Amino acid sequence: MSLRTLFSAPEVEARIAELGARLYRDYADSPLAIVCVAEGARRFVAALLAEFEKRGPLAPEVHEVRVRRTRGSALGAVEVEAFDPERLEDRDVLVVDDVADEGRTLRAVLELVALAEVRSVHTAVLVNKLERRRERLSLDYVGFEVEQGWVVGFGMDLDGRHRELDEIAVVEDAPGRAG
Repeated sequence: MSLRTLFSAPEVEARIAELGARLYRDYADSPLAIVCVAEGARRFVAALLAEFEKRGPLAPEVHEVRVRRTRGSALGAVEVEAFDPERLEDRDVLVVDDVADEGRTLRAVLELVALAEVRSVHTAVLVNKLERRRERLSLDYVGFEVEQGWVVGFGMDLDGRHRELDEIAVVEDAPGRAG
């Protein structure tokens, strides 16, 4: 399996710093709750929290929601594990995901969050992948846009591999993957 770098580690770091600064400005005076779409978004959320710490006192509540979307080499139905949206009530909510691909995972989480009485709901994704979008999504904070390909690195993986990369790469020859 060969990888082609799309965004180098310094580019990823710089873009996350920009997003962190913008998010900090937007939520500095807000009761913020971050919904981390695990497991891919954990590293992105951790990097954003580190950016907040550099700027001052903004300590959002972080809630992890486990969502399964892939099964082997095929994308399956969205499965959201137990998550109580009532924990988000009277908060501004930022749903953070690693990649917006088809949009079904993010849509499922947003529908769950909508069950709570929250102040606002916004989204942040590290990569907005346009190729296979099936759901209409409003993405508020986007790190990078990618037209096509299976992207890995900085939390994103291919069957558990390459999640640890500091860069974002595309898999050139992903078996059984349309992108």
